[in-house]
Amino acid sequence: MEKTLRLGLNLPMFVAATIAIATGTLVGMLGIWTAAAWGRPVPEWEKVGHAHTSWWSVLILIAAMVLPSLQLKSWAKKLIIAGTFIGPTVWIGVLATYYEIGGPAIWRLEYPALPGTYYELPLIGVIAAVLELLGFVALGIVGLSASGINLPVISAKEPSKSKYDFLSDIEVPRRIFLIPTLVIAFSVIVGIAINAVFKVFHQPISPAALVQLHDHTALLASSSMLILIMMSALRVRASIQNLGYRLMQIALPLTVVGLLAFNLAGLPSIVWVIPAGIYYLLILLAIPAAMGIYSQSGVESQTNEVKPSTAFRIALTVCFAGLAILIGVGAFIALTWNTSPDVTVTYKQPEGAPYPGPYPEVYLGTAPVKGTPRGLENAHLSPGSWYHVGISWLLILSVFGASIYGTKRIGLLYLYAVTIPLAPTFNMLGRFLAWLGIPNGIGALWFAGHPLKGFNLISLFIAALIVTYLISRRKTT
Repeated sequence: MEKTLRLGLNLPMFVAATIAIATGTLVGMLGIWTAAAWGRPVPEWEKVGHAHTSWWSVLILIAAMVLPSLQLKSWAKKLIIAGTFIGPTVWIGVLATYYEIGGPAIWRLEYPALPGTYYELPLIGVIAAVLELLGFVALGIVGLSASGINLPVISAKEPSKSKYDFLSDIEVPRRIFLIPTLVIAFSVIVGIAINAVFKVFHQPISPAALVQLHDHTALLASSSMLILIMMSALRVRASIQNLGYRLMQIALPLTVVGLLAFNLAGLPSIVWVIPAGIYYLLILLAIPAAMGIYSQSGVESQTNEVKPSTAFRIALTVCFAGLAILIGVGAFIALTWNTSPDVTVTYKQPEGAPYPGPYPEVYLGTAPVKGTPRGLENAHLSPGSWYHVGISWLLILSVFGASIYGTKRIGLLYLYAVTIPLAPTFNMLGRFLAWLGIPNGIGALWFAGHPLKGFNLISLFIAALIVTYLISRRKTT
């Protein structure tokens, strides 16, 4: 098997990712807008559903970029695409059904031997777990195959061809996928364990920082893959790509070990912040790479007749600069407030209380412990996640935008190059203004960030559907 694969785009999987993003975004926006309108704390399922579905969508976008080059049988690729459609989006629908349409009561039956008592059927939890597991297996197969691992039964000698696939002339090293895939798999296993041990038995998560062991490892792994793909797409010099790979190779395993030590041995938070700081160097390396400082001279892609590379380089630079700020904020929170493994990113779990436990007397939002600036934690989480979605979109549009939209609509691509990075930037601005106590400062998020995000989501989804339909009408030879 070759050491590289060609960067591509599978349109149906892009549509699946857009649906997942839209679903997660809708749940998050409902949470924040209803909290503003009625003053209610955002339900735990909305927070988890919003975060999980949105981040699954980033992985689906990465998978869409490598699926066309994978040496998998046609039926296997179709099942993978189906898994990405069904998994995350239907999973959050099951959560909504459980918590909002009748709640647990609709799954409770009277216990016949003890009149007046009830027991709860675990069916809904099993369905949700199976659905999310389906998405995980689909994306896990993509990650392992992209890494160059030959999978029995489903592997093929050559990549199967589909009329919905686009291919570029950009070569991406296979080695960049293995470590992130293994780290994300570890993260998912930790998440499953948290569900099985704590939620099923209605116990508070202890130590509470197991949540960080679950989510931070997956987020850093996904981010690292995106950066290294970006370096290939922008023709960054091989020496810089090798440096980026080495940073990822060191940072991800050590961050896992550090978070294990933080959780299990109760060591200070610096044991995992320092390894995460190595990953932070990768973010800092991505900024000049996006600007074109490390580009190979005299090498240009011949994928498209017209490509607004300068506009997309600026857009990517804005996204990585924003991430540099927000990830730095996360490290500051971890070293200043979140220094004990006994607190979560929401609040300390009370002993003996049903999971997730009652809210404190004074609701702190997503502050990790009492006294933590709420706006800092919100800024670290929300726009940081959305910047990764934006980077994924920008990479796809910079390489395949002209092929998808046609060179006559190149102005639309320039519009995306402006609106995609602006959405999370206004999100970040609103969070910081709210933290600073500026009156109505959060309006930058509500009245600029959210509309821009909605425009990007809806227009990209409609365009992808139209292009998919037009391709389906073509006669295959």
